[in-house]
Amino acid sequence: MLVKGQGTTTYGFDMAMLNLRSPRRIAFARVVLAGLGGFLALGASYAIVPPLVKGELGGTDVIVGWTITIFAAAALVTRFGAGLGIDRRGARLVYAVGFTFIALGGALFFVASAEWILFAARALQGIGQACMFTAGLSWAVYLAPEHRRGQAISLFGLSVWAGLSLGPVAAQLLLDHVGLQAAELLLVVAPILALVSMIGMTPPPVHPESAGISFPREAFRPGLGLMFGGVVMASIVGFAVLTFDFRDGGGGAYVIGAYGAATFIGRIVLGHLPDRLGSYRTGVMAFIAALIGISIIGVSPNWWLACIGAVICGVAWSLLFPALALMAIDRTPAHRRGAALAVYTAGFDLGFAVAGPVMGNVANHAGYGAVYAVAALFAVAGLVLILLSRSAATSAAADPI
Repeated sequence: MLVKGQGTTTYGFDMAMLNLRSPRRIAFARVVLAGLGGFLALGASYAIVPPLVKGELGGTDVIVGWTITIFAAAALVTRFGAGLGIDRRGARLVYAVGFTFIALGGALFFVASAEWILFAARALQGIGQACMFTAGLSWAVYLAPEHRRGQAISLFGLSVWAGLSLGPVAAQLLLDHVGLQAAELLLVVAPILALVSMIGMTPPPVHPESAGISFPREAFRPGLGLMFGGVVMASIVGFAVLTFDFRDGGGGAYVIGAYGAATFIGRIVLGHLPDRLGSYRTGVMAFIAALIGISIIGVSPNWWLACIGAVICGVAWSLLFPALALMAIDRTPAHRRGAALAVYTAGFDLGFAVAGPVMGNVANHAGYGAVYAVAALFAVAGLVLILLSRSAATSAAADPI
């Protein structure tokens, strides 16, 4: 379907953005599927690291925790450079670099005879994730018409959730029925297939005029909002199992599953809302929903009641990520959007980095209920941040209030 504009013609997207008659939709589908390959490998790593550390290397849970920290730190310090590379050299090159680093990190798993080698592998994967996620998101935004950017961001996010959900399952099946090396092979094959799938794709334009390092200040506040939201969501995936093992004798995994399913479905069904309602309104709705959902989990005596709160939080996250991303890119010139998305997505890394030690200490000293009380405070902080952004949001032509 073609949508006529003011003297121009752009490609309109239906909900799935997969109408094969449109070259842009074909390109969008290829970008998403390539991202799925990369995130499938990263998801598989989470199932492979524990048996590798505790079995082959004779390590402890502390080492497993350090592999997560090193991965996040490597991604965080790489993101801004990846964004500058997107603006100056193009999203296709940075996307390919991301898959390459993920594959190299996966290859090191085969020779990880010492902890430092595994740490190096996870650092390479973290660098790859920063490049892949930022470039893929930037490419998806470029392919979408201006009035469908929020939906494009939501649908690209499906590759993240699908990969991180299917990767551990695929790796565990290989571990159980074939062996460790077969599972490790997935860490290399999936990103290489993603890299091959990019052959022949037309890259987005580059902006060599964006010379010099210029921090995209427009993306700082949305990135901070994403960090607040990330803390809320990390509290669910990090502590639901422990919480309901203590309160109800189990069922925390179902809470996480309800959250993930709601996020996935919300991205598909509600992905158009940021485009229709604007980033400000959608962001306010998302943080209010997050506050309600995390509060329900915090006071739930059993897992099935907590699942209601988890579903609300999943819907909140499905709206929050694209809404804040729109807020970042709508205020940023086109030649600096790669760097803006890099700064914005760094908020995701910071949110999970903050949540780990902060919520761990809260749980240790005040109990699991306090974890969700503190997470609710982060949701309130995010809501206040969005409310303070109203004047800036109303000045954006793409975001009428």
